[in-house]
Amino acid sequence: MSMNSKEFYFKDLEEIITDPILIGSSEDDLNEEIDNNMWRISFDAELKKVLTVNDYKIFFNRVIQNRREQIIGSTSNHGMIFYLWFDQLACQIRFNLISVLHKKLPFQCDVEIVEHMDDIILTFLNSPFHDGIPIEGYNDNIEEEFKPYILRVYQTILNKD
Repeated sequence: MSMNSKEFYFKDLEEIITDPILIGSSEDDLNEEIDNNMWRISFDAELKKVLTVNDYKIFFNRVIQNRREQIIGSTSNHGMIFYLWFDQLACQIRFNLISVLHKKLPFQCDVEIVEHMDDIILTFLNSPFHDGIPIEGYNDNIEEEFKPYILRVYQTILNKD
């Protein structure tokens, strides 16, 4: 696999960096923010050999920088929460932005906030399911099934100033 495929992959993601975000004006705009500001990223198993945590960190830092500039340049008077997580079933790394007006992240499960995005990226890169989850399921261990699911999320506040 040549380096070109990695460059091509990130070139393909380039539009994400400058994608315009929606900044809600009240707590009622949560669903609209979620729908408009979420991105899902995946890759096929072939690329696994060339992608690194650092590649993604550079990418996400550029995204965060762009979002910060959009927030500062907006007419809105509040900041936003950028958050990043790994969706295991879809085998996608996802990120979203919601206004700081919201008291908690919009997940239905328990959330553990991690300090560094590396943890999330690493889990994403190391997932064995980049080519899909086997139909017959992959969990023979019943114990696992009943453990409360805790979603690990990286978040950072992008302030207006």
